[in-house]
Amino acid sequence: MKLNEISLSVLCGFILILSFPNFNIEVLAWGGFIPLLWAIRKKSASRAAFLGWVSGFVFFIGLIPWIYFVLSTYGHLPEAVSVFVLVILTAYLALFFSAFAFILRWVKGKMDLPEILLAPPLWVSLEYLRGILFSGFPWAFLGYSQFSTLSLVQISDISGVYGVSFLIMVVNAALFRFLEAAVDRTFKPAWKEILAAGLLLALTGVYGHLRLREMNSRDKEGNPLRIALIQGNIPQDVKWDPKFQEETMSIYTDLTERSRISNPDLIIWPETATPFFFQDSFLFRSRILDLAQDMNALLLFGSPAFDQKGREIDYFNSAFLISPQKKILGRYDKIHLVPFGEYAPLSGILGFTRDIIGAMGDFQSGKEVVNLSIPQGKFGVLICYEAIFPDLTRQFVRKGAQFLVNITNDAWFGRTAAPFQHISMARLRAIENRVPIARAANTGISGFIDPSGRLIDSSEIFTKAILSDTIYLRKTWSFYTQFGDVFTYFCLGYTILFLIFSRYRRESRVERNRR
Repeated sequence: MKLNEISLSVLCGFILILSFPNFNIEVLAWGGFIPLLWAIRKKSASRAAFLGWVSGFVFFIGLIPWIYFVLSTYGHLPEAVSVFVLVILTAYLALFFSAFAFILRWVKGKMDLPEILLAPPLWVSLEYLRGILFSGFPWAFLGYSQFSTLSLVQISDISGVYGVSFLIMVVNAALFRFLEAAVDRTFKPAWKEILAAGLLLALTGVYGHLRLREMNSRDKEGNPLRIALIQGNIPQDVKWDPKFQEETMSIYTDLTERSRISNPDLIIWPETATPFFFQDSFLFRSRILDLAQDMNALLLFGSPAFDQKGREIDYFNSAFLISPQKKILGRYDKIHLVPFGEYAPLSGILGFTRDIIGAMGDFQSGKEVVNLSIPQGKFGVLICYEAIFPDLTRQFVRKGAQFLVNITNDAWFGRTAAPFQHISMARLRAIENRVPIARAANTGISGFIDPSGRLIDSSEIFTKAILSDTIYLRKTWSFYTQFGDVFTYFCLGYTILFLIFSRYRRESRVERNRR
């Protein structure tokens, strides 16, 4: 295989990395796949699969190196084991790039059709599968690269983030076809793809502009709710040290009392803000209840929780809501847990997986989506990376949540790009469901996201912070909230039918040749 083919595949991965946080050169995503498409041009399906895998490996190894940081620094795994886990995960994720390139060339070998007819729905189908297989890892879908280009991501309220990925791939395919036509000196056929991509891009921009203008005009409709976000900045290496519990409580108490000036209705602490079991710690439990009463405000905070049935005890990563009257108004148990972070996959078969997670936790998954109620309305709580799952988030709003809260502990990520990638994905959840999001993170980034995906206010990472703002609760559903991933299902169905047709056409052609 020629060196320049490998170089083009590597270049594709690098360009895509630059389009995501923390580089944020978003425009590069619109042509990022051109090197890969050129590299697999006129190649066999098997060679294309390898070249696609190379692009995917480069992309993910450059985008998720924080996996190594989490495992080695806080998982206390040997460096060699941490590198091994990162490489294995990256190699798996790269298979989706490989499948993309393989299928494109396989179909091209049977029907000489432009890539624009298959590449966009195929890519969306593969992203969807990546988000659900083996617990799912929907980190860094292509559409997330445009999180701050608000006029182009407003279509997410119809298609979810997948629609943005589709649009980016349409443009990539059209530009590639234009380049190919220029090299082959057959410009005329390429103008159809360029025209189609330009028209779709223009319509998306117009829709986004109209939706942004509409959302701005309704900016302060609904019931007002004053929220204070508390960012304690508790170092992860001492977070669970019993000797540090008192200092942790003092930090959160002090910051909470300082937020009194904003007269909040709801105060939010991050995920596992209490490094103890709130249910079972009488002293600290009393202090938290007294604090809510003293502040005359609702208090939402993350805490490990447990349910005991006889001799069996199940542990959960939970969020508790308490009232100024010192009553527990509700609890939500995290549904989508982090493999190797909060539970040990296949621990019954592969016992070593439980050793890997060690002190990081061994939780049970929550059983159902539960909204919490306050006088102003209902809201859903997304704990940590639950905010990167579009359909799970949609279920909260579908059940009546008028705003969302994302509590997280991004201290695990250290000073990597991950905290910035994490909050960028939360911004798409706000657009998809047209609800505001209040986000409290232990070490940042905390902030408020409006229903248009704007980051209204945010904190710096690894600092103590208090953020206050007023959000407005109204009962509106987006198309995506009501109907979910119908666009994605259409892409998946289209792709499957396209592949069946390609296979049938080839068999028919072989049969005719035999005659």
